Amino acid sequence: MSLILYTRNDCELCTKAEHLLAEAGFSSAFTKVFIDDDLELLDRYGDQIPVLMREATGEKLSWPFTASQVRDLLDG
Repeated sequence: MSLILYTRNDCELCTKAEHLLAEAGFSSAFTKVFIDDDLELLDRYGDQIPVLMREATGEKLSWPFTASQVRDLLDG
């Protein structure tokens, strides 16, 4: 996987982001990481989620993002 989608349980915006990624054909390009049980991730992303990060570079997109922005992130 080349992207990480930082998410939380019961997060409507996270669900929208995941649907956008699926509809744009990126379902196999990301893994979800739930931050609810990780204090460090909660501190870092708690009020910013969903956040999409490219693993190789650490480059991030905060919601709202578009399919075009995700493609640019992947192409890096």
